Amino acid sequence: MSLIGEAILEFDGPTPRIVADLRSVSFEVEHVREDVKDRYSDADLDEAYQLVMSNQITGDDFKELVGRSQYRAQTLFFDDLAVFLFPSDRYDAVFASFDYDDDFPVSALVSAVSDAQRKE
Repeated sequence: MSLIGEAILEFDGPTPRIVADLRSVSFEVEHVREDVKDRYSDADLDEAYQLVMSNQITGDDFKELVGRSQYRAQTLFFDDLAVFLFPSDRYDAVFASFDYDDDFPVSALVSAVSDAQRKE
């Protein structure tokens, strides 16, 4: 498991629904919370991987446009779900999703992962 994946699972906060290490040509699911395990098929995970990785590649243009070379996290917020994408290498990242409400510690999670990356 990647250092980022470990930091997410060790975070003192909500338990993630799923954590996956995304590599340039493959992915590995590192954690699936028991109560949501039946919601994710291999086909769903593969499709999500393809979509996320295509976003990673096209995201280079956006980073250049805003004058930044790296971001700490990408987030998507839904009514009751938060999705995080933490970059690790050029086309590698860690995907994590959580149940979401207004009390979710977004900044604390991003800081915990950033701190773990600096220790690498």
